[in-house]
Amino acid sequence: MPSTIEALERELGEAQREKERQERAVMRARNAHDAACAARDELWEGRSADDPEVRQLSDLVYRRRRELYEAVDRLKAAEGRERRIKSRLMYVLPAERRRYLSGNVDREFERFLETVKKAYEAEIGGLYLAVRTAGPGELDLGGDATWRALERLYASSERRWVEIRASQESPALHRMARQISYYAGGHVPRIFVRDQEIPAEIPRSAPQEEWPHLPRYDSTEGRLELARITARRYLEESTIERLSKREEALVQIAEIARVYQSMNLTGDEVRWRLEQLVSLSTEVLSAVRQLTSQRRRFSFYEIARAARLLDNHFPDSSVAAEALMRAVDRALRTGVPLVDVAYISVTAGEGFS
Repeated sequence: MPSTIEALERELGEAQREKERQERAVMRARNAHDAACAARDELWEGRSADDPEVRQLSDLVYRRRRELYEAVDRLKAAEGRERRIKSRLMYVLPAERRRYLSGNVDREFERFLETVKKAYEAEIGGLYLAVRTAGPGELDLGGDATWRALERLYASSERRWVEIRASQESPALHRMARQISYYAGGHVPRIFVRDQEIPAEIPRSAPQEEWPHLPRYDSTEGRLELARITARRYLEESTIERLSKREEALVQIAEIARVYQSMNLTGDEVRWRLEQLVSLSTEVLSAVRQLTSQRRRFSFYEIARAARLLDNHFPDSSVAAEALMRAVDRALRTGVPLVDVAYISVTAGEGFS
């Protein structure tokens, strides 16, 4: 029995083919209408409107216009069916957009892939690793139903993904995919073994201890490069440039993004959360990262609002970070909403217990 995704992918393919047929029909009907109008107008220049040939061509123009309107109606109906199927697919696959690589693919990201490839070459035979790009209208329908559905969904835009190819299957392939995914915004690389695609195993929390060491990223500049690689998956380049002037804040933002990747969040949801945090001081960002990693019961909105309130109030960011941690502890102990506790700490002073 076909899955929901398979059925919707098949329906979407049929709807898109029908829309293309109707687009061609509209083009033919418009050309026929324009040709009839031109012929009537040319004949009409030297004759009256009561001339039989002019009336005959006028009747032809009306028929062609009616056929054009009917073709446009059929096209609108086909477009509406395509939109409805796309909406259902978007609902079924909200997080599957991670299969495409968001953000810029720059020299830093290419160097990262080269470094990862060198680290795994001894374990994986015939290893090939690269970023693949598909332009608008270019469909790769060779994968599973999920991949085919995504290709049809985003066929009108440029799409990129990381592709791993090897001569034989190995657990190292999946480790490699997990390591790339961790730093590349949760993007799921495609794995091929002898031209046969195998699904990448990307658990929510990828254990870093089993990954090979990447000496290139041991230094402070290396950590910043990895942070930029992750942040570019979610934030605009202008925001990255501002954060680069606060190096430790950029690293904290990237760490928070990697925590969010392990949750059931779409790329857009992660982006929105990070945009609420970029203005916070480094110390407060560190506190937010700790609270996020501990998966406390507070919503992101509560933590971000309390963090902004305290960071704006206390001139010393370390005091603001400490106040945020204490506010969380007190909210857990008393059951008072976190934002209310933060507000109390602002109005009543830092000496609350």
